[in-house]
Amino acid sequence: MLGASATLTAQTPVADSALTLWQQRNSALATSVFAATWQTTPAEFRRTWDAALETERTALARYRDRLTASQFDEELLRLRLRHAWGRVLWPYFHWRESDATDVVRDVGLDTLIRTLPLDDERWWALPEHGALRGALVHEHARTLLARRPAQRSGDAQWLRAEFAAALELFRSESVQRSVTTTMLLTHLDDNNERGVDSVYAQWVALRPDSASRRRVDSLIAAHHAARAGHAVDTYRRIDGVPLELHILRPTAGDTSGVRPAMLWFHGGSGTSGNWSHSPGVVRELRRLGLVVVSVEYRTANRFDAGPIEQADDARAAFEYVQRNADRLRVDPDRIGVAGFSSGAGLALWLGTRGHSAHALNTEVVATERRYPAAVITSGVCVDPAGPKEDGYFRKRVSERASVRLFSPIDLIAAGQPRTLMIHAANDEYCDFTDAERFSVMSGAVGNDVMFVPVPNATHFFGFYDRSGQALMRSAIEDALAHWGWLHRP
Repeated sequence: MLGASATLTAQTPVADSALTLWQQRNSALATSVFAATWQTTPAEFRRTWDAALETERTALARYRDRLTASQFDEELLRLRLRHAWGRVLWPYFHWRESDATDVVRDVGLDTLIRTLPLDDERWWALPEHGALRGALVHEHARTLLARRPAQRSGDAQWLRAEFAAALELFRSESVQRSVTTTMLLTHLDDNNERGVDSVYAQWVALRPDSASRRRVDSLIAAHHAARAGHAVDTYRRIDGVPLELHILRPTAGDTSGVRPAMLWFHGGSGTSGNWSHSPGVVRELRRLGLVVVSVEYRTANRFDAGPIEQADDARAAFEYVQRNADRLRVDPDRIGVAGFSSGAGLALWLGTRGHSAHALNTEVVATERRYPAAVITSGVCVDPAGPKEDGYFRKRVSERASVRLFSPIDLIAAGQPRTLMIHAANDEYCDFTDAERFSVMSGAVGNDVMFVPVPNATHFFGFYDRSGQALMRSAIEDALAHWGWLHRP
């Protein structure tokens, strides 16, 4: 967290030990406790959450004689900040996980926030302080997006809304500078540089320090550099913003001739992500002689888009590649789709719903669906509307269409494409047993599905787990050989 660190006095070994015991206990303000309140009424939440704060205060009081005065004050403030954080975010999670039709802001929140030292630089290093500031900005940005039509068009919509929210919420230039710098760096890390120019000049006017300026500029330059050395096509425009395909030729074998192709859909929970984000699948496909078409699609951060818009982009991207196969030098009969996490969901949706020209919110008879030639998924949520997943998908889709039309496990039918599913055994985001169940159900109707579990691995194994990465590479090579897309010597 940027800004000055909190001032702390010297700590004795006894105080350090007590502080460690206090900080490692099970907190009444834990995220699990917070999540358990999402489907209650606002009044019930307030009673539960306020009581949790009082429980924590009482527990902290027992440590008063074992902590230094500054430690006690800091821990008490952290409790208050955490409590306020819950009050800020609860309306959104209540909307997401219940039958509520709108996000209704806590009417008593402003009074509570005024009691907290949000402008005091001594506390900016506290993680709870940064979390509360971020939550306040995000939720105020939600209000701005709802009230100001201009905020809901163009690129980097949430970045622009959050920037405006930060300037409205915080009067101190030092706070504005700290919050917007963190915001800008996070956006560039999680997304890319497109649309950042809409706030960059305002940020520079806040006089960020030279180190922050260098970090932001270097990230922008790195994103620009990533676009060099390959062809970039625009497959559609949204609000005048071009959505692009990055055509990545093979790195081995026949690198210039007509080759099989895979469209790649990045992960990011549908919220963030960038065409260049990859857990290694892209590199392996190119090494094995495939063209990879990395797809830029509408995310929530950049376009305030949801699953329906993203599915529509996935379909449009596939049809663009299919129409332009000759020019792109790809085999029109061997165009597949692949993805990681939420991107894997888009790939599997195309592999079950198909890319037919029917309206997205209408049923398509299985015999009329047109499918990609093959599908590869890593860490896919096959039942995004199911009880094991959060309510965001259900909420966003149900506003406009039947949820089952966008849930791969509900769309299984005979005649669907060959599929490779790679899934971490301990995936904490997309249920392993559901993914395995999908493979069994699809196989039972005659589809060719290879299901490869990755033992002792979690959702992001493709980024850091060497044994998991090796297993993934081997599975991809075996699948391509099985499909006739790769001829081993």
